[in-house]
Amino acid sequence: MERTFIPVNPTNISQAPEERLSERLFRLEPKIRYVALNQKGQIQEMRQSPLHPSTNPPESDRIEELIVNPIVLEIAARRGNIDMDGIRYVVIRYGTQYQLLLPYQDGHLSLGVNMEDDPIKIARKVTAALDLRA
Repeated sequence: MERTFIPVNPTNISQAPEERLSERLFRLEPKIRYVALNQKGQIQEMRQSPLHPSTNPPESDRIEELIVNPIVLEIAARRGNIDMDGIRYVVIRYGTQYQLLLPYQDGHLSLGVNMEDDPIKIARKVTAALDLRA
């Protein structure tokens, strides 16, 4: 099995013109196992880290990114917008991993994180690196 090396540079995740957001995030935090980017209801990226094999079929990820995650984020944002200064991110604890949902541009960013890793710490690192509301 061939391994892919992902250089880690946590202080700078500037994006080369041809580089995907997922590549930047895998480089920023090697503990991220999965990245999906949904913009205006369309999946722009859906990638598994080469360091972490998938535990579920890609079709279930696709359904999650198109239906489940936008609804979860919308419901939480509606509540947060009433009197809690909005929403920063949502953490879902599945049986096999954490899923982080972050509002991002015209949609959301979804990150899979291993159970042994701290999803709050990773969310803070990503929001800071992408200059999102923390």
